[in-house]
Amino acid sequence: MSGVKNKPCIEAYIGATGSGKGVSIKRRLKTLGAKHLLIWDPRDEYGAEAPSYSDRRSLTLAFHGKKGRIKARYVANDREKLADQFDFVCRLAFDVGNMTFLAEELSDVTQPSWAPPAWRKLLTQGRHKAMVILGAAQRPAMIDKAFLGGCTYIRCFTLRYPQDRKAMADAMDVDRARIDALATTEDDVRGTVIGYLERDFRTADEAKAGNIKFRPST
Repeated sequence: MSGVKNKPCIEAYIGATGSGKGVSIKRRLKTLGAKHLLIWDPRDEYGAEAPSYSDRRSLTLAFHGKKGRIKARYVANDREKLADQFDFVCRLAFDVGNMTFLAEELSDVTQPSWAPPAWRKLLTQGRHKAMVILGAAQRPAMIDKAFLGGCTYIRCFTLRYPQDRKAMADAMDVDRARIDALATTEDDVRGTVIGYLERDFRTADEAKAGNIKFRPST
């Protein structure tokens, strides 16, 4: 009997506000080749990546009523509970399959010991549906531990709270000092340099430091 050939792909992008997390995610989205793209975008930050929807019916029709590649992002409304909306978007993602799914601001909709059932299903069974899952958070100590524990890749940026730095040191199995040292710097020559630490758990490699540079325009 043949097994499932799809390999799990669950990536975490963790960092405080202004740390460079969003820049890194947007660059990553451009490199992924899944058939569809769906973004849980509660703070309306990904307008350049996909058109927005804010009700369940229109988002469902976008995926079930059209052919070809589809890009969409769900901007949460204030009529329904945030966690319920997130659960719906996760269920839709799993149902459609063969997509890149980005979940932003996980600390808004998950807790260390709890997450909506559909999110857990994506994490544990998403590879059967050819899912590429990206999750992002500013406060890793406050999010679903099962997510960080199941990641195949983690990229961590500057974190301001000690408990968050400890959570990421544990998740990446690195010395806490490496997380503490992460910083974003600016000068007239190099411009903005965003430091990060990344680890790919699909290889035997140790965590590696890197940076993203923005040079001043001339």
